[in-house]
Amino acid sequence: MKFSIDGLALTRSRFIVLSVLVLASLANGCTNSAKSIQFYRLTADVELTNTPHVNKKDKGPVVGLGPIRIPDYLNRPQIIVAVTPHQYLLSEDHRWAERLDQNISLALYQVLPSQLNTDRLVRYPWAQREVVDYQVSMDIIEFNVDATGQSRLVVQWFIKHKDNTILDKRSEYQFPGSSTDYGLMVKAQSHCLTQFGLEISQTLSQLIAADELGQGAVPK
Repeated sequence: MKFSIDGLALTRSRFIVLSVLVLASLANGCTNSAKSIQFYRLTADVELTNTPHVNKKDKGPVVGLGPIRIPDYLNRPQIIVAVTPHQYLLSEDHRWAERLDQNISLALYQVLPSQLNTDRLVRYPWAQREVVDYQVSMDIIEFNVDATGQSRLVVQWFIKHKDNTILDKRSEYQFPGSSTDYGLMVKAQSHCLTQFGLEISQTLSQLIAADELGQGAVPK
């Protein structure tokens, strides 16, 4: 039996070319898959209206924001849809741009100064030497969109003044969004966060005003 050296070389050359094409195709597929991932961030100022534009106070009480505690099942990169109360769908292609607890903290930190009319706001963990007059902390209990596209935020939050808890409250917010359009989904969740930010600022403003008048009243 005779073998053709030229034929063998040609076959080997074709094999190499085919292997290179397969590897290139796989690499291109991986690249396209990575590029298809969408990243999102929450805001706390969606359609915010009637915000007074005045000079912020550089004096007055210091407000500390945090800690913000969030369940581990929510604090992950993938955006979650609650298919049922016991089943959740995690999207690998639609993710948070940062840790969800950090995103919530930063969103509230950005919007609260304009609502409280002060820049004296610090985020947890603050420096040990920092004297905080009012501390707002929270436990996020539920924060996702359900199968019908309804966004829901349930949060237990607390306000401390001079190391005394003066407010312990559970708040719930809902807003229609989408269970398939992730842009609308995040916008609806941002709306819930906005409403929570407004409640924080209104409650704190009343507490601070009452304390300045020496009344010490706690808003209902």
